[in-house]
Amino acid sequence: MTAAAGGRAIDRPAALLSLLLVGSVTEAIFLILPSFVGAIGDLLHLSPVRTGLLGSADLAGIALSTATGAWWLRRVSWRRTAGAALALFLLLNAVCFFVTGFYPLIALRLASGLTAGVAYAVALAGIVDTRRADRNAGLLLCMQVVFSAIGLYVTDVVPPQWRLDIVYGYIVAWLLPTLAVSWWAFPEDPGQRPRSGALQWHQMAGPGAAALLGAGLYFLMIGGVWGYLEGVARGAGLTLEQTGRALSAGLVISLLGSVGAALIGVRFGRVLPLIVTALFQISALLLLTRLGHYANPPATFFWVNVVFQVFWSYVIPYFIIIFNDVDASGRFVAFYGTATHLMLAVGPYVGALLIGSGGYPLLLWFGVVASTLCYVSFVAAARLSRRPQTVAAQVTL
Repeated sequence: MTAAAGGRAIDRPAALLSLLLVGSVTEAIFLILPSFVGAIGDLLHLSPVRTGLLGSADLAGIALSTATGAWWLRRVSWRRTAGAALALFLLLNAVCFFVTGFYPLIALRLASGLTAGVAYAVALAGIVDTRRADRNAGLLLCMQVVFSAIGLYVTDVVPPQWRLDIVYGYIVAWLLPTLAVSWWAFPEDPGQRPRSGALQWHQMAGPGAAALLGAGLYFLMIGGVWGYLEGVARGAGLTLEQTGRALSAGLVISLLGSVGAALIGVRFGRVLPLIVTALFQISALLLLTRLGHYANPPATFFWVNVVFQVFWSYVIPYFIIIFNDVDASGRFVAFYGTATHLMLAVGPYVGALLIGSGGYPLLLWFGVVASTLCYVSFVAAARLSRRPQTVAAQVTL
C-alpha cells in the first residue's frame, strides 16, 4: 500500500490520539517534576539527596526500558504491549497513595518508570511511523505542554499536605481515559517498516552517535541549567512571585513553538530549524548571564524565558525526526528516550556541582557550551543520515 492510499490503521485520527495520549501520560513525572519534588519536600521532609533521587527514579526507569526498545519494538504487539504497560503504570501509581517510606517509594517510582518507558517507546515509534510524522511529533509536544500546564496549576493550588496525593491522582486521572482510548484505537501493526533483523550498526554509527550526543547534551543542559532557573532569577533580585509568573507564562506561551513545529513540519528541512533555534536559545542563555545588570531584570527574565521555552517546544519534534532518520527500521528512535531521560536524571546533580564550584554564572556558561555542542551534533546527525527513505518518511519531506 502506498502512503497516498491513506488506509493504514495507524494514520486514523483515533489511533493518533491514542499515541499522543500515551506519549504524554508516560512522561508525567518529568512534565510536572517541579510540583512532584516540591510535594515530596512538603510531605515527606527528606534530605535534598533523597528528594533528588526520588525525582530521578522515574526518569532512570524510562531510560532503562527504552534502552532495550531497539531489540523488541518491531517484534511485539503494540496494542497489547502498551496496554499491559499502562495498566501496570496505573497500578503502581495507585499503590503510591499508601506509601511514604523512602525505600519502598523509590522502588515503586523506579518500577513506574520502567513500565512507562515501555509504553513511551511504543508510542514514540508509532508517531514516527505515521504518514505525517513531522506534524504529529509537533502535536505530541502540544499535548505534553497542555498536560504540564494543567498539572502544575492543579498541584500548586491545593494545601501542601495534599500535593503528593494530587500528583498521583492527576496521573491516574489521565491514565484512565488513556487506557480506554488505547484499548479501543491503539494501532496493532507498525507502519511499513521491517519487523525484525539485525540492526545495521555500521551504517548507524555516525549519525546515531551524533544524535545521541546531541540529545544527551541538550537534556543535560535542561536538567542542569533550566532546573535551577528559579535560583538564577532570585539571585538577580526577582521575587518568588515574579519568577513563578514568568515560568508559568513561558510554559503556556511555549505552545506556540510546538504548534509552529506541527504546522511547518520539515518543509524547510531539518538543519535550518536547528540553526534558528540554536541562535535564539544560546542568545537567551547569554542574556541570563548578565540578568542582574539590566535596568529591568523581571521584564528581561520574563521575555528571555518565553523565547527559550517557545524554541524548546519548537525544536524537540526535529530531534525526534532526526533520530527516526538514523535507522530505516524505526527502532533507533527508542534511544531518544534513553538519552533524554538519562541526562534529565543526572542533570540536577551536575547543576548542583557547578553551582557549588562557581555559582550561577558558571552554570549558565556550561549551558551555553552544552547547547552549542548539542546543535553542532544534531546538524552533523542530519547531514550524515543518508539512508534510503521509507515510504512513510518520504511523505514528510
